[in-house]
Amino acid sequence: MFREVVERGWSVTASGGRVLTDLRPETPGTYFDRLTEETAINGRGMTDYDLPAAPHERTPLLARRCLAYMCACLRKAQEEFRDTQVKAYVFLSFADTEEALLTSNVTFCTPLPDVRPCIPDLEAVTDAAVAEISLEDCPAWS
Repeated sequence: MFREVVERGWSVTASGGRVLTDLRPETPGTYFDRLTEETAINGRGMTDYDLPAAPHERTPLLARRCLAYMCACLRKAQEEFRDTQVKAYVFLSFADTEEALLTSNVTFCTPLPDVRPCIPDLEAVTDAAVAEISLEDCPAWS
């Protein structure tokens, strides 16, 4: 599914939000602002049902999967918008289940000067590992 999302690229909503075309809902929603629209539409849990449960096996595979998807989407955004304004956010946390497996979520948004940041105090997050990634960060993971 995620490869298809990357292949179909990006589009712009009526409010100017940059969203992954394949993730756009059929019926447009109502959002508080562009940040909310972009993160809601672009955010997805990374597929992990096929990964082993053992943390030493699961963690690197899940992280690699997130980074590959995120970098591919950021490259496609640069092609589409001819800039590197779109940022990716990767969240890693333990599921609130008996197994407490590591899970992840990836979303994208475009920081705007008049809208609060996606995560206002990124360094203060304590219940998950969170990274803000730009296209410039991706060459190391290519």
